[in-house]
Amino acid sequence: MPRPIPLEELALHDGRDGSSWVALDGEVYDVSEYAAGHPGGRMLELGAGRDATVLFESHHLGPGLDRARRVLGRHAQHLGPLPPDAREPPGDPAFFLAVRQRVGEHLRQRGLHFRSRAWITVLGAAAATALFLVAWWLRIFAGSWLAAVASGVLLGRLGLAMHCGNHGAAGRSRRLNATLGTLMDFAGGSSLVWSIEHQVSHHGRPNVLGHDNDCEIAWPALRFHPGLPHRPWHRIQVLTLLVGLSIGLLKWTVSDLVHLAQGRVGHAAFHASRRAWAKVIAFKALWLVMHVALPVMLLGPAKGLTTSLLMMVIAAYIMEGTFVVNHIQGGLVPPAGMHWAAQQVVGTSNWRSGSHWANVVSGGLNHQIEHHLFPTMPIHLYPTIAPVVRATCEDFGLPYHDHPSYLQAALGTARFLHGLGRPPVVARDEASTPAPPP
Repeated sequence: MPRPIPLEELALHDGRDGSSWVALDGEVYDVSEYAAGHPGGRMLELGAGRDATVLFESHHLGPGLDRARRVLGRHAQHLGPLPPDAREPPGDPAFFLAVRQRVGEHLRQRGLHFRSRAWITVLGAAAATALFLVAWWLRIFAGSWLAAVASGVLLGRLGLAMHCGNHGAAGRSRRLNATLGTLMDFAGGSSLVWSIEHQVSHHGRPNVLGHDNDCEIAWPALRFHPGLPHRPWHRIQVLTLLVGLSIGLLKWTVSDLVHLAQGRVGHAAFHASRRAWAKVIAFKALWLVMHVALPVMLLGPAKGLTTSLLMMVIAAYIMEGTFVVNHIQGGLVPPAGMHWAAQQVVGTSNWRSGSHWANVVSGGLNHQIEHHLFPTMPIHLYPTIAPVVRATCEDFGLPYHDHPSYLQAALGTARFLHGLGRPPVVARDEASTPAPPP
Protein backbone atom coordinates (compact mmCIF):
# COMPACT_ATOMS: atom_id res chain seq x y z
CA MET A 1 0.00 0.00 0.00
CA PRO A 2 1.48 3.41 -0.96
CA ARG A 3 2.62 5.54 1.94
CA PRO A 4 1.07 8.98 2.61
CA ILE A 5 2.92 11.90 1.01
CA PRO A 6 3.11 14.91 3.36
CA LEU A 7 2.71 18.42 1.95
CA GLU A 8 6.31 19.23 2.86
CA GLU A 9 7.58 16.43 0.63
CA LEU A 10 5.17 17.35 -2.15
CA ALA A 11 6.45 20.95 -2.08
CA LEU A 12 10.01 19.77 -2.78
CA HIS A 13 8.94 18.49 -6.21
CA ASP A 14 7.96 21.82 -7.77
CA GLY A 15 9.96 21.33 -10.96
CA ARG A 16 13.27 22.77 -9.79
CA ASP A 17 15.12 19.46 -10.16
CA GLY A 18 13.08 18.24 -13.11
CA SER A 19 10.67 16.47 -10.78
CA SER A 20 7.03 17.60 -10.82
CA TRP A 21 4.49 16.14 -8.41
CA VAL A 22 0.88 17.28 -8.11
CA ALA A 23 -1.91 16.42 -5.69
CA LEU A 24 -5.34 15.81 -7.21
CA ASP A 25 -8.38 14.81 -5.16
CA GLY A 26 -6.15 13.91 -2.24
CA GLU A 27 -3.82 11.67 -4.30
CA VAL A 28 -0.24 12.54 -5.33
CA TYR A 29 1.02 11.90 -8.87
CA ASP A 30 4.40 12.25 -10.57
CA VAL A 31 3.76 14.10 -13.86
CA SER A 32 7.41 14.92 -14.63
CA GLU A 33 7.64 13.06 -17.94
CA TYR A 34 4.10 13.84 -19.03
CA ALA A 35 4.21 17.63 -18.44
CA ALA A 36 6.58 18.47 -21.32
CA GLY A 37 4.29 17.04 -24.01
CA HIS A 38 0.98 18.06 -22.47
CA PRO A 39 -0.93 20.81 -24.37
CA GLY A 40 -1.50 22.59 -21.07
CA GLY A 41 1.96 21.81 -19.75
CA ARG A 42 2.29 25.30 -18.32
CA MET A 43 -0.73 24.63 -16.09
CA LEU A 44 0.95 21.47 -14.84
CA GLU A 45 4.02 23.58 -14.06
CA LEU A 46 1.87 25.96 -12.02
CA GLY A 47 0.42 23.02 -10.10
CA ALA A 48 3.75 21.34 -9.39
CA GLY A 49 4.53 20.91 -5.72
CA ARG A 50 1.02 21.69 -4.48
CA ASP A 51 -2.62 20.60 -4.43
CA ALA A 52 -3.70 21.30 -8.01
CA THR A 53 -7.26 19.98 -7.83
CA VAL A 54 -8.93 23.32 -8.57
CA LEU A 55 -6.54 24.08 -11.44
CA PHE A 56 -7.11 20.62 -12.91
CA GLU A 57 -10.91 20.62 -12.70
CA SER A 58 -11.50 24.24 -13.69
CA HIS A 59 -9.14 24.18 -16.68
CA HIS A 60 -10.56 21.06 -18.33
CA LEU A 61 -13.85 22.12 -19.85
CA GLY A 62 -16.85 19.88 -20.40
CA PRO A 63 -16.03 16.28 -21.38
CA GLY A 64 -12.36 17.26 -21.40
CA LEU A 65 -12.26 16.71 -17.64
CA ASP A 66 -13.26 13.06 -17.94
CA ARG A 67 -10.68 12.54 -20.70
CA ALA A 68 -8.02 14.23 -18.59
CA ARG A 69 -8.69 11.88 -15.69
CA ARG A 70 -8.27 8.87 -17.99
CA VAL A 71 -5.05 10.27 -19.46
CA LEU A 72 -3.75 10.97 -15.97
CA GLY A 73 -4.33 7.36 -15.01
CA ARG A 74 -2.39 6.12 -18.05
CA HIS A 75 0.57 8.52 -18.10
CA ALA A 76 1.16 9.76 -14.55
CA GLN A 77 2.69 7.67 -11.78
CA HIS A 78 0.52 7.39 -8.70
CA LEU A 79 2.72 7.86 -5.64
CA GLY A 80 0.28 7.74 -2.75
CA PRO A 81 -2.35 9.72 -0.85
CA LEU A 82 -2.02 12.95 1.06
CA PRO A 83 -2.32 12.52 4.84
CA PRO A 84 -5.93 13.00 6.02
CA ASP A 85 -5.09 16.25 7.84
CA ALA A 86 -3.53 17.71 4.66
CA ARG A 87 -6.59 17.29 2.47
CA GLU A 88 -8.91 20.16 1.65
CA PRO A 89 -12.56 19.28 2.40
CA PRO A 90 -13.90 18.33 -1.05
CA GLY A 91 -17.45 19.51 -0.45
CA ASP A 92 -20.50 18.47 -2.47
CA PRO A 93 -19.71 18.48 -6.23
CA ALA A 94 -23.39 18.45 -7.28
CA PHE A 95 -23.43 22.10 -8.34
CA PHE A 96 -20.18 21.77 -10.29
CA LEU A 97 -21.40 18.70 -12.17
CA ALA A 98 -24.76 20.30 -12.93
CA VAL A 99 -23.49 23.67 -14.14
CA ARG A 100 -20.87 22.00 -16.33
CA GLN A 101 -23.46 19.69 -17.90
CA ARG A 102 -26.08 22.42 -18.40
CA VAL A 103 -23.63 24.91 -19.89
CA GLY A 104 -22.31 22.26 -22.28
CA GLU A 105 -25.81 21.37 -23.42
CA HIS A 106 -26.74 25.06 -23.81
CA LEU A 107 -23.73 25.62 -26.07
CA ARG A 108 -24.37 22.50 -28.15
CA GLN A 109 -27.96 23.58 -28.82
CA ARG A 110 -26.56 26.78 -30.35
CA GLY A 111 -23.91 25.08 -32.45
CA LEU A 112 -21.15 26.17 -30.09
CA HIS A 113 -18.63 24.42 -27.88
CA PHE A 114 -16.45 25.32 -24.88
CA ARG A 115 -13.72 26.82 -27.11
CA SER A 116 -15.88 28.76 -29.58
CA ARG A 117 -15.23 32.44 -30.39
CA ALA A 118 -11.61 32.44 -29.18
CA TRP A 119 -10.62 34.06 -32.47
CA ILE A 120 -12.34 37.29 -31.37
CA THR A 121 -9.97 37.58 -28.42
CA VAL A 122 -6.93 36.93 -30.61
CA LEU A 123 -8.03 39.45 -33.25
CA GLY A 124 -8.71 42.07 -30.59
CA ALA A 125 -5.31 41.52 -28.97
CA ALA A 126 -3.54 41.82 -32.33
CA ALA A 127 -5.38 45.05 -33.16
CA ALA A 128 -4.70 46.55 -29.72
CA THR A 129 -1.00 45.65 -29.99
CA ALA A 130 -0.66 47.29 -33.40
CA LEU A 131 -2.48 50.43 -32.27
CA PHE A 132 -0.41 50.60 -29.09
CA LEU A 133 2.83 50.53 -31.07
CA VAL A 134 1.54 53.32 -33.33
CA ALA A 135 0.55 55.42 -30.30
CA TRP A 136 3.90 54.71 -28.63
CA TRP A 137 5.74 55.86 -31.77
CA LEU A 138 3.74 59.11 -31.88
CA ARG A 139 4.37 59.69 -28.19
CA ILE A 140 8.11 59.10 -28.46
CA PHE A 141 8.90 60.82 -31.75
CA ALA A 142 6.19 63.50 -31.89
CA GLY A 143 5.82 64.16 -28.17
CA SER A 144 2.03 63.84 -28.47
CA TRP A 145 0.12 64.03 -25.19
CA LEU A 146 -2.92 62.57 -26.92
CA ALA A 147 -0.79 59.61 -27.98
CA ALA A 148 0.31 59.19 -24.35
CA VAL A 149 -3.34 58.96 -23.29
CA ALA A 150 -4.11 56.55 -26.13
CA SER A 151 -1.08 54.45 -25.16
CA GLY A 152 -2.46 54.13 -21.65
CA VAL A 153 -5.90 53.06 -22.83
CA LEU A 154 -4.44 50.52 -25.24
CA LEU A 155 -1.98 49.18 -22.68
CA GLY A 156 -4.92 48.63 -20.35
CA ARG A 157 -6.65 46.67 -23.11
CA LEU A 158 -3.51 44.60 -23.62
CA GLY A 159 -3.62 43.81 -19.90
CA LEU A 160 -7.10 42.36 -20.32
CA ALA A 161 -5.89 40.31 -23.31
CA MET A 162 -2.97 39.10 -21.19
CA HIS A 163 -5.52 37.85 -18.67
CA CYS A 164 -7.12 35.67 -21.35
CA GLY A 165 -3.80 34.28 -22.57
CA ASN A 166 -2.47 33.33 -19.15
CA HIS A 167 -5.72 31.51 -18.44
CA GLY A 168 -5.48 29.57 -21.70
CA ALA A 169 -8.69 31.22 -22.94
CA ALA A 170 -7.37 32.25 -26.37
CA GLY A 171 -8.04 28.87 -27.98
CA ARG A 172 -6.39 25.47 -27.99
CA SER A 173 -2.95 26.65 -29.12
CA ARG A 174 -0.43 26.49 -26.30
CA ARG A 175 1.90 28.86 -28.15
CA LEU A 176 -0.82 31.42 -28.88
CA ASN A 177 -1.93 31.53 -25.25
CA ALA A 178 1.68 31.91 -24.13
CA THR A 179 2.15 34.79 -26.58
CA LEU A 180 -0.86 36.66 -25.21
CA GLY A 181 0.25 35.89 -21.66
CA THR A 182 3.62 37.47 -22.40
CA LEU A 183 1.84 40.81 -22.78
CA MET A 184 2.13 40.96 -18.99
CA ASP A 185 5.92 40.96 -19.35
CA PHE A 186 5.62 43.54 -22.14
CA ALA A 187 3.69 45.80 -19.73
CA GLY A 188 6.53 45.65 -17.20
CA GLY A 189 5.39 42.77 -15.00
CA SER A 190 5.98 39.02 -15.00
CA SER A 191 3.54 36.53 -16.49
CA LEU A 192 4.95 33.81 -14.21
CA VAL A 193 4.44 35.80 -11.01
CA TRP A 194 0.99 36.90 -12.17
CA SER A 195 -0.01 33.31 -12.92
CA ILE A 196 1.09 32.07 -9.50
CA GLU A 197 -0.61 34.93 -7.69
CA HIS A 198 -3.77 34.93 -9.78
CA GLN A 199 -4.39 31.40 -11.04
CA VAL A 200 -2.98 29.44 -8.11
CA SER A 201 -3.67 31.68 -5.14
CA HIS A 202 -6.69 33.78 -6.11
CA HIS A 203 -8.63 31.33 -8.27
CA GLY A 204 -7.90 28.48 -5.88
CA ARG A 205 -9.93 29.92 -3.00
CA PRO A 206 -11.23 33.44 -3.71
CA ASN A 207 -11.72 35.67 -0.67
CA VAL A 208 -10.44 33.00 1.73
CA LEU A 209 -7.78 34.28 4.12
CA GLY A 210 -4.65 32.16 4.09
CA HIS A 211 -5.25 31.17 0.47
CA ASP A 212 -6.18 34.19 -1.64
CA ASN A 213 -3.35 36.72 -1.76
CA ASP A 214 -5.73 39.35 -3.14
CA CYS A 215 -7.42 39.52 0.28
CA GLU A 216 -4.18 40.63 1.89
CA ILE A 217 -2.27 42.20 -0.99
CA ALA A 218 -2.56 45.78 0.27
CA TRP A 219 -2.57 45.16 4.04
CA PRO A 220 -1.68 46.94 6.31
CA ALA A 221 -2.19 49.99 4.08
CA LEU A 222 -5.69 48.78 3.16
CA ARG A 223 -8.15 46.37 4.75
CA PHE A 224 -9.90 44.32 2.06
CA HIS A 225 -11.23 41.50 4.27
CA PRO A 226 -13.15 41.54 7.58
CA GLY A 227 -10.77 38.92 8.97
CA LEU A 228 -7.81 41.31 8.81
CA PRO A 229 -6.89 43.55 11.77
CA HIS A 230 -8.09 47.14 11.72
CA ARG A 231 -5.69 50.09 11.71
CA PRO A 232 -6.55 53.78 12.33
CA TRP A 233 -5.64 54.85 8.78
CA HIS A 234 -8.22 52.49 7.34
CA ARG A 235 -10.79 55.24 8.02
CA ILE A 236 -9.67 56.90 4.77
CA GLN A 237 -8.97 53.74 2.81
CA VAL A 238 -11.47 54.54 0.05
CA LEU A 239 -9.38 57.61 -0.79
CA THR A 240 -6.17 55.62 -0.32
CA LEU A 241 -7.38 53.03 -2.81
CA LEU A 242 -8.33 55.66 -5.39
CA VAL A 243 -4.80 57.03 -5.25
CA GLY A 244 -3.11 53.65 -4.90
CA LEU A 245 -4.71 52.19 -8.03
CA SER A 246 -2.63 54.59 -10.10
CA ILE A 247 0.68 52.90 -9.27
CA GLY A 248 -0.39 49.31 -9.99
CA LEU A 249 1.68 48.84 -13.13
CA LEU A 250 4.68 50.72 -11.76
CA LYS A 251 4.61 48.51 -8.67
CA TRP A 252 4.81 45.38 -10.83
CA THR A 253 8.06 46.52 -12.43
CA VAL A 254 9.77 46.16 -9.04
CA SER A 255 7.64 43.83 -6.91
CA ASP A 256 7.74 40.99 -9.44
CA LEU A 257 11.55 40.91 -9.23
CA VAL A 258 11.26 40.66 -5.44
CA HIS A 259 8.79 37.78 -5.71
CA LEU A 260 11.01 35.95 -8.19
CA ALA A 261 14.02 36.34 -5.90
CA GLN A 262 12.02 35.09 -2.91
CA GLY A 263 10.36 32.25 -4.83
CA ARG A 264 7.06 33.14 -3.19
CA VAL A 265 4.02 35.33 -3.78
CA GLY A 266 2.18 35.65 -0.50
CA HIS A 267 0.93 32.17 0.39
CA ALA A 268 2.07 30.52 -2.86
CA ALA A 269 5.65 29.29 -3.26
CA PHE A 270 7.08 28.60 -6.71
CA HIS A 271 10.28 27.87 -8.59
CA ALA A 272 11.61 30.29 -11.21
CA SER A 273 13.86 28.56 -13.73
CA ARG A 274 16.82 30.22 -15.44
CA ARG A 275 14.70 30.53 -18.54
CA ALA A 276 12.01 32.35 -16.56
CA TRP A 277 14.60 34.72 -15.11
CA ALA A 278 16.04 35.39 -18.57
CA LYS A 279 12.59 36.22 -19.91
CA VAL A 280 11.86 38.62 -17.05
CA ILE A 281 15.21 40.41 -17.35
CA ALA A 282 14.88 40.74 -21.13
CA PHE A 283 11.41 42.27 -20.91
CA LYS A 284 12.38 44.56 -18.01
CA ALA A 285 15.22 45.84 -20.19
CA LEU A 286 12.83 46.33 -23.11
CA TRP A 287 10.43 48.21 -20.84
CA LEU A 288 13.21 50.53 -19.64
CA VAL A 289 14.30 51.25 -23.20
CA MET A 290 10.76 51.89 -24.49
CA HIS A 291 9.41 53.92 -21.59
CA VAL A 292 12.44 55.51 -19.91
CA ALA A 293 15.58 55.67 -22.06
CA LEU A 294 14.08 56.60 -25.44
CA PRO A 295 11.52 59.10 -24.10
CA VAL A 296 14.21 60.87 -22.06
CA MET A 297 16.64 60.95 -24.99
CA LEU A 298 14.10 62.22 -27.52
CA LEU A 299 11.79 64.40 -25.42
CA GLY A 300 13.96 65.39 -22.49
CA PRO A 301 13.67 64.11 -18.90
CA ALA A 302 10.59 66.11 -17.89
CA LYS A 303 8.30 65.39 -20.83
CA GLY A 304 9.73 61.95 -21.52
CA LEU A 305 9.09 60.64 -18.02
CA THR A 306 5.78 62.49 -17.62
CA THR A 307 4.27 61.00 -20.78
CA SER A 308 5.40 57.53 -19.71
CA LEU A 309 3.94 58.05 -16.24
CA LEU A 310 0.66 59.26 -17.72
CA MET A 311 0.47 56.14 -19.87
CA MET A 312 1.15 53.81 -16.92
CA VAL A 313 -1.37 55.55 -14.65
CA ILE A 314 -4.18 55.37 -17.21
CA ALA A 315 -3.44 51.71 -17.94
CA ALA A 316 -3.37 50.94 -14.20
CA TYR A 317 -6.77 52.52 -13.62
CA ILE A 318 -8.25 50.51 -16.49
CA MET A 319 -6.79 47.19 -15.37
CA GLU A 320 -6.99 47.57 -11.59
CA GLY A 321 -10.32 49.37 -11.76
CA THR A 322 -11.77 46.46 -13.71
CA PHE A 323 -10.47 43.83 -11.28
CA VAL A 324 -11.15 45.56 -7.98
CA VAL A 325 -14.97 45.64 -8.05
CA ASN A 326 -15.44 41.89 -8.52
CA HIS A 327 -14.35 40.60 -5.12
CA ILE A 328 -14.13 43.58 -2.76
CA GLN A 329 -17.82 43.62 -1.89
CA GLY A 330 -19.89 42.82 1.16
CA GLY A 331 -21.08 39.25 1.70
CA LEU A 332 -18.46 37.58 -0.49
CA VAL A 333 -16.62 35.47 2.11
CA PRO A 334 -17.24 31.77 1.33
CA PRO A 335 -17.79 29.44 4.29
CA ALA A 336 -15.32 26.63 4.84
CA GLY A 337 -16.07 23.12 3.60
CA MET A 338 -17.76 24.09 0.33
CA HIS A 339 -16.82 22.53 -2.99
CA TRP A 340 -14.43 24.79 -4.87
CA ALA A 341 -16.99 25.64 -7.57
CA ALA A 342 -19.54 26.77 -4.99
CA GLN A 343 -16.85 28.86 -3.32
CA GLN A 344 -16.16 30.61 -6.63
CA VAL A 345 -19.79 31.69 -6.83
CA VAL A 346 -20.12 32.80 -3.21
CA GLY A 347 -16.81 34.71 -3.28
CA THR A 348 -17.41 36.54 -6.57
CA SER A 349 -19.59 39.30 -7.99
CA ASN A 350 -20.71 40.24 -11.51
CA TRP A 351 -21.88 43.50 -12.99
CA ARG A 352 -24.25 43.85 -15.98
CA SER A 353 -24.41 40.09 -16.43
CA GLY A 354 -25.52 39.02 -19.90
CA SER A 355 -24.46 42.26 -21.59
CA HIS A 356 -22.27 41.74 -24.66
CA TRP A 357 -21.18 45.39 -24.63
CA ALA A 358 -20.08 45.31 -20.98
CA ASN A 359 -18.37 42.00 -21.69
CA VAL A 360 -16.26 43.56 -24.47
CA VAL A 361 -15.41 46.69 -22.48
CA SER A 362 -14.34 44.71 -19.39
CA GLY A 363 -12.51 41.94 -21.21
CA GLY A 364 -15.10 39.49 -19.89
CA LEU A 365 -14.50 40.44 -16.27
CA ASN A 366 -18.01 41.76 -15.70
CA HIS A 367 -18.88 38.03 -15.86
CA GLN A 368 -16.54 37.18 -13.00
CA ILE A 369 -18.68 34.28 -11.77
CA GLU A 370 -18.63 32.61 -15.18
CA HIS A 371 -14.92 33.33 -15.48
CA HIS A 372 -14.13 31.66 -12.15
CA LEU A 373 -16.17 28.58 -13.05
CA PHE A 374 -14.78 28.32 -16.61
CA PRO A 375 -11.46 30.23 -16.66
CA THR A 376 -10.25 28.71 -19.95
CA MET A 377 -13.49 29.47 -21.78
CA PRO A 378 -13.19 32.28 -24.37
CA ILE A 379 -14.68 35.39 -22.81
CA HIS A 380 -17.09 36.05 -25.67
CA LEU A 381 -19.13 33.01 -24.60
CA TYR A 382 -19.83 34.42 -21.14
CA PRO A 383 -22.97 36.43 -22.05
CA THR A 384 -24.34 33.32 -23.75
CA ILE A 385 -23.91 31.04 -20.73
CA ALA A 386 -24.70 33.62 -18.02
CA PRO A 387 -28.47 32.87 -17.84
CA VAL A 388 -27.71 29.15 -17.44
CA VAL A 389 -25.19 29.79 -14.66
CA ARG A 390 -27.63 32.13 -12.89
CA ALA A 391 -30.46 29.61 -13.06
CA THR A 392 -28.24 26.78 -11.82
CA CYS A 393 -27.07 28.91 -8.89
CA GLU A 394 -30.70 29.56 -7.98
CA ASP A 395 -31.52 25.85 -8.21
CA PHE A 396 -28.73 25.04 -5.75
CA GLY A 397 -29.43 27.93 -3.38
CA LEU A 398 -26.23 29.80 -4.23
CA PRO A 399 -26.23 33.62 -4.46
CA TYR A 400 -25.63 35.02 -7.93
CA HIS A 401 -24.28 38.48 -7.12
CA ASP A 402 -24.92 40.82 -10.05
CA HIS A 403 -24.78 44.63 -9.96
CA PRO A 404 -26.84 46.46 -12.59
CA SER A 405 -23.85 48.54 -13.76
CA TYR A 406 -20.16 49.13 -13.21
CA LEU A 407 -21.00 52.30 -11.29
CA GLN A 408 -23.20 50.35 -8.88
CA ALA A 409 -20.45 47.77 -8.43
CA ALA A 410 -17.88 50.50 -7.75
CA LEU A 411 -20.19 52.17 -5.22
CA GLY A 412 -20.66 48.78 -3.55
CA THR A 413 -16.89 48.43 -3.27
CA ALA A 414 -16.61 51.93 -1.79
CA ARG A 415 -19.36 51.25 0.78
CA PHE A 416 -17.77 47.95 1.78
CA LEU A 417 -14.32 49.48 2.21
CA HIS A 418 -15.78 52.41 4.15
CA GLY A 419 -17.44 49.94 6.51
CA LEU A 420 -14.22 47.97 6.96
CA GLY A 421 -12.41 51.23 7.63
CA ARG A 422 -14.49 52.13 10.65
CA PRO A 423 -13.22 51.00 14.06
CA PRO A 424 -14.74 47.58 14.80
CA VAL A 425 -16.13 48.67 18.20
CA VAL A 426 -17.99 51.59 16.63
CA ALA A 427 -19.32 49.36 13.90
CA ARG A 428 -20.58 46.81 16.45
CA ASP A 429 -22.20 49.49 18.60
CA GLU A 430 -24.03 50.95 15.62
CA ALA A 431 -25.14 47.50 14.50
CA SER A 432 -26.56 46.71 17.94
CA THR A 433 -28.48 50.00 18.24
CA PRO A 434 -32.19 49.34 17.60
CA ALA A 435 -33.73 51.13 14.68
CA PRO A 436 -35.99 54.09 15.54
CA PRO A 437 -39.72 53.41 15.39
CA PRO A 438 -41.40 54.31 12.10
